[in-house]
Amino acid sequence: MLVLEVLESVKEIPDPYVRTVTYARVGEELAKRAHPLYKRAFLSAFESLASIDDPFTMLKALLSIGVSLGRAKIKAYKKVFSRIFLESRSLSPPQRDELLKMASLSLLSLGDIGEAITFAVEISDDDLRQVTLVSLVRGISRSLELKPIKTAYRLRKIRLILEYITDEPYRSKALLELSKALIALGSYESAFSAVREMNSQEWAKQAFKELAFRLSELGVIERYADSFIALAEELSKKFGEGFIPELSTALALAGRGELAVGMLRKVGDMNLFERVALDVLDKNPSSLGVFLGALSEDEARAVGKALMNRILEELGPGKKEIVNTIARFSRSEEVWAKVARFYTLVGDIESARKIGLVLQNQRLRSIVMADVAHHYLKQGDVERAVDTALEVRDRRFASILMSEILIKALQEELKGVSNGKVKVANRKAGEQA
Repeated sequence: MLVLEVLESVKEIPDPYVRTVTYARVGEELAKRAHPLYKRAFLSAFESLASIDDPFTMLKALLSIGVSLGRAKIKAYKKVFSRIFLESRSLSPPQRDELLKMASLSLLSLGDIGEAITFAVEISDDDLRQVTLVSLVRGISRSLELKPIKTAYRLRKIRLILEYITDEPYRSKALLELSKALIALGSYESAFSAVREMNSQEWAKQAFKELAFRLSELGVIERYADSFIALAEELSKKFGEGFIPELSTALALAGRGELAVGMLRKVGDMNLFERVALDVLDKNPSSLGVFLGALSEDEARAVGKALMNRILEELGPGKKEIVNTIARFSRSEEVWAKVARFYTLVGDIESARKIGLVLQNQRLRSIVMADVAHHYLKQGDVERAVDTALEVRDRRFASILMSEILIKALQEELKGVSNGKVKVANRKAGEQA
């Protein structure tokens, strides 16, 4: 009884478009449950179309009927879409393009890929057509990931769509979606080939990183190291930008420090080591350890200096753990001196002093211990400042520092005496009053 009441109530919806769509939705729900009144609901939807005066709105309503029929697995939906295709020719180009786009994506959702392509390629606006085609590639690619059935057929359809996508960045966007699907299918070499076809630098870079991350997550990236290097070289020639650093950063972030460093060594440019390390510092500092641990002593020295320079420019107590990691993997006293400087600046004077005491380079030891002594002096701890100054090995440096400390101590003492005299004078004045 309730179903009949619902059908009767739909008649009362005043807006003819909404009424038509509602009849279609009711028919869809009833058909899915094999209720005999589904035919009546769909028939009412078609009859309601006559109440819609605007051709564009009428065809949108017809599209809703077609979608509901398709979702209900009623093959008549194909005839509905054929009617939409034919009658859309009477619309203005912008309206027809919008309708074709909607119909194309609806057909994709119904799994009718061939018809979806037919509708999309009819769109007259170049940008809208290619955006729609990219959406089709994305939808088909994701269906491959979720349901890897009829794989060969769907891949052929993607290749067909790519023939219609001629402009950038649309083509590269579509190729990115294809490469993701190929990775999901385990067709790694084909994924490399898809990235090679890209002619947009921005999207090629994104696809390159995506490929590195996905293969790293799958634990197969080491097997494709040579393929990555070859791809990086090809893209570098095409776009005039080095892709090896991009790959190395991706590998380092994925926890593949040795592989990242191995890639950089093939290029032989020390600046790239610093660039990758700084990139990792910005994106995920917790990944620095595996990268630093794979470096040689000379590499660690250069990278450690670059990292500490950046950290000293952007101080913060939250960076202590990162600094500790840098100190652990670098055997360079120059880096350790910068680490000590960090500690003094964030107020951890004792850690800075401990580092200064182990430094063998007299100049660096003198710089660190002088820095520590100055901080003790600022705190008014003259005794510790003197003790620290005595640890400075450079005689001239130590002499200048001791002179500063003694003058500062005298100033503090005289300030105290002066304050004492003022207090006494004030007390006497009060007594006389």
